Amino acid sequence: GKVFLGGMMMHFLVVLLKSSNFLKLGSGRGSFVRRTGLGRSFSLGLKSHCDKLGGVDVADIKRMVNSIDIRVKSDLKVINVPFQKAEVERLEAKTTAAEFWDEPKIAQKVMTKLNAHKATLERAAKWEAAIEDAQVALEMTADMKDDPEAIELLRESRSSLENLDKELSAFELQTLLKDPYDSKGALLTLISGAGGTEAQDWAQMLQRMYQRFASQAGYKVSVVEESPGEEAGIKSATLKIEGEFAFGYLKGEKGTHRLVRLSPFNSQNKRQTSFAKVEVMPILEENELDEIEVPESDLEITTMRSGGAGGQNVNKVETGVRMRHVPTGIAVRCTQERTQLMNKKIALEMIKAKLLIIKEEQRAEELQEIKGELIEAAWGTQVRNYVFQPYKLVKDTRTSFESGRVQEVMDGDLMGFIESYLRYSVKDPAADAVAES
Repeated sequence: GKVFLGGMMMHFLVVLLKSSNFLKLGSGRGSFVRRTGLGRSFSLGLKSHCDKLGGVDVADIKRMVNSIDIRVKSDLKVINVPFQKAEVERLEAKTTAAEFWDEPKIAQKVMTKLNAHKATLERAAKWEAAIEDAQVALEMTADMKDDPEAIELLRESRSSLENLDKELSAFELQTLLKDPYDSKGALLTLISGAGGTEAQDWAQMLQRMYQRFASQAGYKVSVVEESPGEEAGIKSATLKIEGEFAFGYLKGEKGTHRLVRLSPFNSQNKRQTSFAKVEVMPILEENELDEIEVPESDLEITTMRSGGAGGQNVNKVETGVRMRHVPTGIAVRCTQERTQLMNKKIALEMIKAKLLIIKEEQRAEELQEIKGELIEAAWGTQVRNYVFQPYKLVKDTRTSFESGRVQEVMDGDLMGFIESYLRYSVKDPAADAVAES
């Protein structure tokens, strides 16, 4: 009778666990673990648990739990939960003041910070809940042999742990982004280099690659400026990539990108080498740009017709703007807006953002000390090689990270290169300064 009642109780608990969906990442308030307190003193040394249960490798799940539990504990130290809670209390106290919304811009910044701290605490709670839930799954299925409910429970547990592993990896990568502007969006400019039509086609291929990457990463991407090539491709283009940490992830793309392939523009189909240059700068708020002043006398401004779709005003009136900062030689183009005034405003913001980043990199104390980056997009300056023929390989010349999946890379699969560069730049603090050397 005791055995029968024990079996019924175990079955009831498993059904309860499944009905609560407690194994899903971020089970939150409904977590069975939180309601019962099970799993707090859980040990993975369950000798009675068979190595495999209905084809599920239990030992492997145990190893995953052990490994991920160590990472969660380490990452929680980085998050510093007590500090996050204290900041939430402090900022919430500010929001209750009667005059809080008297200055909307300042109030909005406080709300943004408050929401960020709250999101961090929610993330930490989800991690802890997911680990405890996985531990309870192993504990509850330890003596259930080939019970279908137990097998399904363990499969869900594995899926939950895999999702948690990905989330931890993304967080751990973000911890490498510590520079002042890493959390900002990005303006990414492509300029065709040595190689004529070939290079212009290559610049457009890179534009598509970065657009694909941005879309896959969940960022909003738009074209600020695009100058078509004479026969094919583009002479230059600027992409606005909006989203958290876009600049931090993409800053390592700065430099010359080299392509080797069989030419589609050559009747003899000869192997051709082409170059394109990538520049990256953060999208900064107006108040951040106010700290840097650019005298009007230092600017050389020319206008042009924007071209392309957008109505007769865009095509017939010179609404496009090219702006050059004379002391440094830095130049930008903007054809995004329908009026010249708005394009001038955006171009000036782009100039200021570029100057701020160069100032940060060169540690210049005065604007006049900034020197322009006049690296030519040609042989000997490349940061990455893309070889399509006679073999297929994409290789970063700084980190030595490489991938033979050329098409996947061109379709936006850049995270391997991005992660390797971030780790490389942490090991070598001067990496940013020599990114184009």
